Amino acid sequence: MDRMNSIETSVADMKEMMKQMMELSKGQPSTQQIANELWNSVQPILHAQRNLVEINHNTHMELIWNMVDARYKDTQADI
Repeated sequence: MDRMNSIETSVADMKEMMKQMMELSKGQPSTQQIANELWNSVQPILHAQRNLVEINHNTHMELIWNMVDARYKDTQADI
């Protein structure tokens, strides 16, 4: 009889713990919500990085264009 009471008590305790775990997990955001928050927080960084790459590219192309143009003018002056 003592063993039976002990088992019943253990089962009741486990049920109570499972209920508590279920209640605690309800308040936590889903993985989809977490992923959306992460994506929304990373988006501005990616956008700024794309802008910086474009600015650096344009600056580099302008320097190259100036060098080619200067070389062209030097060649024309030599002719």
